[in-house]
Amino acid sequence: MLVAIEVSTRICSVALLDLVTGEELAEVHLPPDWESSVTLIPAMESLLAQKGAGPQDLDAVAVSVGPGSFTGIRVGIATAEGLCLPSNLLAYGIPTLDGLAENLRHAELQGESLALIDAQRGECFVGHYLIDPDRVRPLDPPRILKPGELLGELKGRGWIVGPGALKYEREVRESLGAQGVFAFTALHQPSAMSVARLAYARWQAGERPTLESLQPLYLRPPAVDEK
Repeated sequence: MLVAIEVSTRICSVALLDLVTGEELAEVHLPPDWESSVTLIPAMESLLAQKGAGPQDLDAVAVSVGPGSFTGIRVGIATAEGLCLPSNLLAYGIPTLDGLAENLRHAELQGESLALIDAQRGECFVGHYLIDPDRVRPLDPPRILKPGELLGELKGRGWIVGPGALKYEREVRESLGAQGVFAFTALHQPSAMSVARLAYARWQAGERPTLESLQPLYLRPPAVDEK
């Protein structure tokens, strides 16, 4: 069994997936007004209990590694480390932007896309993807752009997804015009189940990453380090 953790933005969730069958077992979203560090483990324990399982039944952990909230990324990775260390579980680090692109693939929205997460300072973390029926393909490395700088990022018409797209909707629409097609509202939320699906695809491909490979994806240093 695999547990997936998505706490890299304000939209936090936990999910369970059966590694033998690929069945998506359960997903729960954490209360938005609570600290993820307080609610994450109880939510995970509750999901396992619903399935008559416990931590001893876990074989792998998947966690969203950013870009996103520095605090959320640290909490997610620290929780994954705590789960992996006692039993040497597999540890899959999944970029947050990849998870948003997976939202589109699972909803059968194919083609070119931009995934946007609020980076503060009037900027977005931006991922550029091609969505195929069976996989998500990054076309460029993730970067930081202002919403008004998106023109030229898409080669044709493309899907726009992510909480950054919602926050800067006016600027994004003005920048891309008819080139940018906004996804359905529910798809803009990062999802632990999308993290689980991407990890499962890597597991099926034979990847068996250890905890040492789990690294945060920061596109800029924390504000405290900049100061």
